[in-house]
Amino acid sequence: MSSLTFLGASGGAGTTTLAALSVLLLVEQGSRIPTVVAENPTAFDGRLGPLPSPVRGNGHELIDGGRYREGKVAAAIEQGRLVLVGASTPQGIIALDTALADVAQRFGAAGVERTVPVLCSSFGRSPAVTGRLCIPFDARLVPGAPLTTSLPLLRAQTKNTLQMQWLPVVRDVYGSH
Repeated sequence: MSSLTFLGASGGAGTTTLAALSVLLLVEQGSRIPTVVAENPTAFDGRLGPLPSPVRGNGHELIDGGRYREGKVAAAIEQGRLVLVGASTPQGIIALDTALADVAQRFGAAGVERTVPVLCSSFGRSPAVTGRLCIPFDARLVPGAPLTTSLPLLRAQTKNTLQMQWLPVVRDVYGSH
């Protein structure tokens, strides 16, 4: 079993949004979706929205783990890959870099290799940061709206980033089917 664990470097970074988008991208591809384990299942389900009867149960887990905490990191790295999500703001970038430094200090190069840093833009800001996957700002990703209705309406740049840059990370963990 492999897992992909999403942890936010700070609150409101887009962690649940990126985790839910990952499920929807797998559904779009016709892939089996992993078992979802969410720190706040109600918030995750509300953000995801209703799914059209996807094929579940590929033996893997997708974990929406909430905010970054030391204990959560060890389990994430042991079981699969860790996705550290930061807001694409000066404070969010600092929080993400601090979390990455903690991973490097505690788990060394092996921990860093199993960690994917992602910046999620909000409030119209989409600064490029070298070495980080950046999900661009898209007003249709407004917090709280179900992503099942938002995904088809995303801007071309957002769709392209998700399909060409993010989906390969997800498929690397869960495989093609």
